[in-house]
Amino acid sequence: MAREPATADPRGPIAFRLTAVAVALVALAVFALGLLVSVALPYGEWDAMAYGTWSRLIADHWPHLRFAAASAVDYHRPFFYVLQGTVWRLFGFHESLGRLLSLAFAVLLATAVAVIAWRSVPRRYAQLAAAVAVALLITLTSFERYIASGLSDVPVAAMLALTAALLCVRRLGRARLPLVGLGACLSLLTKPSASTALLGLAAAVLVGPRADIRRRLPAAGAIAVGTVVALVYDLVQARYVHLGLRTFMTTGTDGFYAALSAQRRHDVLLDGSWLGADLRIMLWFAIAYSLVRLLPRSTHRIAVCVALPVALVWSWLGPRLAGSSGGFVSGSEGTWQRIAVVVLAAAVLFALAAPGDAIPDRLDLARLLVWAAPALVVWSWYAVYDVRLLSPAWPPLVLLMMRALLPAFAGAVVRRQALVAIPAVALLVLAGFATENMSGLGSSGWRSLDSALGDDASLRSLGLGGDFAAELDALGPQVRPGDTIVTTDSRLEFRYLSQVSWQPPRSCSQVRRPGRTVLVLLESDEERTLYGAKAESPYWEACRKPALTKIAERPGAFALFVTGTPLADVGGCGAPPPTAGLAVEFGRFRTAIAAEQLRTRAEHLGFVQAVVEQLGCASYRVVEHGVPSRDVGGSIVAEAKTAHLEARLVGSP
Repeated sequence: MAREPATADPRGPIAFRLTAVAVALVALAVFALGLLVSVALPYGEWDAMAYGTWSRLIADHWPHLRFAAASAVDYHRPFFYVLQGTVWRLFGFHESLGRLLSLAFAVLLATAVAVIAWRSVPRRYAQLAAAVAVALLITLTSFERYIASGLSDVPVAAMLALTAALLCVRRLGRARLPLVGLGACLSLLTKPSASTALLGLAAAVLVGPRADIRRRLPAAGAIAVGTVVALVYDLVQARYVHLGLRTFMTTGTDGFYAALSAQRRHDVLLDGSWLGADLRIMLWFAIAYSLVRLLPRSTHRIAVCVALPVALVWSWLGPRLAGSSGGFVSGSEGTWQRIAVVVLAAAVLFALAAPGDAIPDRLDLARLLVWAAPALVVWSWYAVYDVRLLSPAWPPLVLLMMRALLPAFAGAVVRRQALVAIPAVALLVLAGFATENMSGLGSSGWRSLDSALGDDASLRSLGLGGDFAAELDALGPQVRPGDTIVTTDSRLEFRYLSQVSWQPPRSCSQVRRPGRTVLVLLESDEERTLYGAKAESPYWEACRKPALTKIAERPGAFALFVTGTPLADVGGCGAPPPTAGLAVEFGRFRTAIAAEQLRTRAEHLGFVQAVVEQLGCASYRVVEHGVPSRDVGGSIVAEAKTAHLEARLVGSP
């Protein structure tokens, strides 16, 4: 086989540069699609709206940050949401601006990861390392899902990566350490979970020869100072809401979510697809490779020969132990994705032929493991119920996979430059298919988006999801200025702000207020777990003081009740369209009980064909169908009047 000449271009072989260009084009396409989603769709994630309420209040009352509607879960993540509120203050409230802000952080994350990768390898591999790191990042399932979501997960990963990237840039001179400290401070102010990643990053900086420790101490100190400054802010806000610092920073991971973590921990940890099923093998290979390399007398080749079988076996066995089925590519949705996963895993064998300068240094691997470890451990204990909450560990894990995969590219070039296409194309295929998951759209969602462009109602329904869009459609006609909305649906605060009273369902007296009240009851499994029967419609239908009228329901999603008279008959509750044809109507009622009483009376008076027909959640009528003509209908109406029943002819022949 032809080997690469010793006098190779210091920029690397042309195959490396072509790979970098291809990844750059795919990344541009990904961010262009992210731009389209940002402009076209409203916020769809629950937490983006729940936390976004604080941003809306800030926009309306800028520069004030404290509000009765805000709580610890808002105050302990100010950077993104205060920034979003400021943008809305300057340019007006547009959800697309919030999504674009999220997308900007996603671009920052990709850029910072690329800079770290570029700086961490010899010059001839720099472009390739940056490209592989970015390709791995955009393949990460949660990155694509939340690339423009309005959540703080991508921003916190971006700020952590930026902090680490600043450590790598020597040209900043004296400004470098202050900027590192600022980056650490803003990272923790983006989300409390950054604290573990900052701890890992500072520890990683200190890992290394003792002779060089004095040079590294200032960098670790800058991270520590920035972290302490952010903790002072957290302490002030914790006292404001009358909580201890630890309780303040862990609010949102306790109670129901602590129980959920305990319930899911076993399966999630065994499954191992923390960065997505397509990256499961590469993640386990990178971790196993790094651990083996750190063993005494271990070599690169030994590590590859041990880590690849371990990754393949565990990627097959782990999901099975977690209760999943299928092979080690289970979870990859399409045939091409599965093929790409297998090809990329097989291409790792090229690493056996990698030249010495492409093999990662043990110190680099140790530092990446130390950086990732605290975030991984704390996530597995507190927040394992949702893999997106692992975002503080994304930068070190992506870089660890890059360092473990880079020798495969270098080894392929040693054999023949064209062979680089094998791992490169496999990785690009995975990165391309990952885009299907952007904002949770999936292939069907992208088709719907294509057909919905230009149709605001369709875009709104696609962005919000069917249940929440139906909830807002039912709620809109029933709410007037001054009405109070009682609900546990924190998304509604984002739309109605001060009109919403967020309260767990306790009793009928909860909706007894001076003005008119609208109760929005959530009927999800989570609500039933938390509140039992009070998360079910029958409990509220039985209320008498005040009496509640159900005016809409989507079973398993929500039910809508009002005190007083509904403002509009919006149908719903599974009521079929009215029966066609002429009919005699004896009366309309808000409850089925009242309608049944009239039907019984009509039956006793001889109108035996009268039935109760539901027109909507709060609309029932007693009607006799099958009237052959208007003359016959008129005689039935006249007969009803002699029996002291109000009746009228409705419909058409």
